Amino acid sequence: MDWVTTLSLPGATLAGGKTIPKTVLTSQGGLTKAEEKLLKQYSRLTHVATIQRATARIAPVSDDEHEIGSVIYLSCELVRSGGFGELAAVLHKVFPNPVVLLFEEPDGKVGVSVSLKRKSLAEKGAVVVERTETARLFDPTEQTYADYLADIRHNALPQSDLLAYVNALCDRTAKAAAIGSIGEYPRCKDADTPQLMALLSRLRDARSGINVLRSRYRDKETTLAESSRLRMELKKAERVRDGIASEIKELCHGR
Repeated sequence: MDWVTTLSLPGATLAGGKTIPKTVLTSQGGLTKAEEKLLKQYSRLTHVATIQRATARIAPVSDDEHEIGSVIYLSCELVRSGGFGELAAVLHKVFPNPVVLLFEEPDGKVGVSVSLKRKSLAEKGAVVVERTETARLFDPTEQTYADYLADIRHNALPQSDLLAYVNALCDRTAKAAAIGSIGEYPRCKDADTPQLMALLSRLRDARSGINVLRSRYRDKETTLAESSRLRMELKKAERVRDGIASEIKELCHGR
C-alpha cells in the first residue's frame, strides 16, 4: 500500500520510511512483558511522515488540555491476518504525539487507528490517550472504504491547527468503523454531525456488547440454561444495533 500517494501527504512532511526498532518502543514506552509480546504481531514499523508547522504550515496547539506540536504517521506491517486492536493500543501509548497508525496485513487488507493525546491530570508533563478511533482491516479497493480514504487525505482535513486536524481524522475514522454495520461510509449535513457522532458512539457500544455476549455464548463452560438466556439477549442486542444503524442511514439520507 502506497500510503503517501493514497493520503496525498506533502513531500515536506515525509520522514523517509525510517524503521523504528522494537527496542526503542520497549525502552521509550516502559512496556510490560505482556505488551512486549504484542510487538511480535508486526514485522516492521516505519516513520512515514510528520505533520507540523515546519512541514505542513499547520499551527500547533498549546492550552490547558493539549500540547500538540506534531502528528506522526507510522506504517505497521502485520505478520499475519487478524485483529490489531491490542497492538494499536500499545503503539499509541508509546508516543507522546497524536499518532496515525497505518496497518497492512500480508493479503493486502489495511487498517487505520488514530489517537488524540491530552495532558495528564495526575502527572505534570505527561500525556495520556484521550481518544482512539479505529477502522479495522478492510479492502482499500472497495468503494465504501475508498470514500473514507479520500476523506482522510491531507488536503481534505482541516488546516487551521493540529487539534482540528486530529479531531477530523478521529471523526472520519469513527465513521469508517461503522461501514460494516450500515454498508456505506456515512455522510451528513454539517449541522447533523453532532447527532451522527453520538449515534456512531452508541453503535460502537452496541457492537462491543454483542461481542461480549457472543464470547460468553460460545464459552464451553456456559450451561444450557445460561446459553438459552444469552441467545435471547444476543438477539435483543442485535435488534438494538440494527435500529441504531437504521437511524444513521436515515440521518445521512435526510429522511
